[in-house]
Amino acid sequence: MNTTLKEFIKSISKNIFGIQISRVKKIPPKKEEPQVKMRSVHDPVYSYMINPVYKDMLIDELCQTADIFFAHNYFSVDSNFNLDKIIREFFVLYQGRGHTENTHGSGFHNAFWIYLLARALNPSLIVESGVWKGHTTWLLSNACPKADLFGFDINLKKVEYEDLNAQLFEQDWKTYQFPQFNPENGLVFFDCHVNHAQRILEAKAKGFKHIIFDDNPPVHKIFGDIPGIPTAAMLYSGQGLESSNISWMWKGKEVSKPIDLDEANQAKELIKLHHIFPDVGGPTRYGGFDFLTYLQI
Repeated sequence: MNTTLKEFIKSISKNIFGIQISRVKKIPPKKEEPQVKMRSVHDPVYSYMINPVYKDMLIDELCQTADIFFAHNYFSVDSNFNLDKIIREFFVLYQGRGHTENTHGSGFHNAFWIYLLARALNPSLIVESGVWKGHTTWLLSNACPKADLFGFDINLKKVEYEDLNAQLFEQDWKTYQFPQFNPENGLVFFDCHVNHAQRILEAKAKGFKHIIFDDNPPVHKIFGDIPGIPTAAMLYSGQGLESSNISWMWKGKEVSKPIDLDEANQAKELIKLHHIFPDVGGPTRYGGFDFLTYLQI
């Protein structure tokens, strides 16, 4: 209908019938986060192949994936390290864990790589920043029972595992003084959602060389969580360091985080190696991929 005819009809309606015709603007409904629970991933405690031939096929696939990582020879591997044997040991351990509910903590993917890396390095000193329920503390204590294991968290009330072969401290790790150690024999695991640049500088000051970071997405994928900003991936690539602030939408809400660019550049210079572990959660259907990363400084 052309504009002239529309105006004519409106004029007749108003003057003869006393009807005022107004255009009603449609207001789109407010977007809300869908209240749909994601189906939980499978757990090898409850879901696995019964036939040993098919079990071996999965082990073989994982061996091939892990072998690609260790073939880089990033560090000297412990002389007793046998990939096939250790992956089989991991499955027995992981399937026999006493607490299977670890929401917001490490899942299968993280557990797999943390166990393998710890066994390969065989460090004498292990530090974990971010204990949560104690799942990875338990895992590390089983991987390296002879290591001195320290766990730090500002709240230890959620810890479920008992008889951990570890010393737990309800505080941040940065003020703790560790005994002297060879940097080749130390490992620190950060799962505390604290600024990665800060953690790298702290690790360097304390003498660490080998670092594992959880929740380390590149800048274009940080919207999936609220990781420590800047992430190590951002530091390594330099992307996302163009400004002293970065924002994204997370579950319908805007999140904004400051970036100390001087601190970020200092930490960036320290990174000698940055390798995001290959996904084993997706291919196995056991899930848990969260950009777990191995760093050397």
